Amino acid sequence: MRVQDLETARANLEAAGHPVHVTQDGAIDLMDTDSLDHPDRIASLLVLANTPPTQLFMEQEDLEHYFLRLVGKDGDPQ
Repeated sequence: MRVQDLETARANLEAAGHPVHVTQDGAIDLMDTDSLDHPDRIASLLVLANTPPTQLFMEQEDLEHYFLRLVGKDGDPQ
């Protein structure tokens, strides 16, 4: 997802218990189950915190990328 105020969005998401990963290009990745199951709640949380998302999208990871991420071959291990 993308927001105008990255640091405020990050603080609000982390305060709500959502681990935040910021990509090299400045996007926010949320990988926790609750965020993935309820993107509407994430959007609402950010809107109520005056940091509405400017872009929100869901990507489904394929099995190969999931495995590589777990073993640390595709970025930082989770």
